[in-house]
Amino acid sequence: MPESETDPTTLPPRSIAPVARLSPRALTIALLVVCIAPLAGLSLYATLYGRAAEKSLPVEISLDRQVMQSPGAQGGLLVDVVVIKNLAEFDIPNLTINLNGQYFLYRDPPLEKGETLVLPQGIFMTKANQRFAPGRYPITEVTITGKLPSKARGVTEINFDS
Repeated sequence: MPESETDPTTLPPRSIAPVARLSPRALTIALLVVCIAPLAGLSLYATLYGRAAEKSLPVEISLDRQVMQSPGAQGGLLVDVVVIKNLAEFDIPNLTINLNGQYFLYRDPPLEKGETLVLPQGIFMTKANQRFAPGRYPITEVTITGKLPSKARGVTEINFDS
């Protein structure tokens, strides 16, 4: 046997380049499917379930000033509050209250049927943990979301005139 056939230094180099497995047409079709399938799925979901605002949350919302007890002190303070009353015949879990689209409060315990919730406006915070300062800016809208018995999200939005 000649030496050149067994010597590894004389063998031609192997190619490690990837081999095309899809034709250009098949690749184009695959990319279109990958882009269009999620959009079609989301469109179908939106058509079947509708917008969240279409499902109203049966609550009554008002702005008021009430005397609230301060911790460790006698008497109370007159503070600006948001009053929410559950008008439904069921408890409302996952309650989120939003002032002016910027200040939020999430309430973990459900709002029981017939319960009235009184919240000081000073406890609402932005996502950057800045507190709402009552009196500095007027409240123009209050949005409340919660879970309905059908597991859908219900929304109630009230606009207030300044």
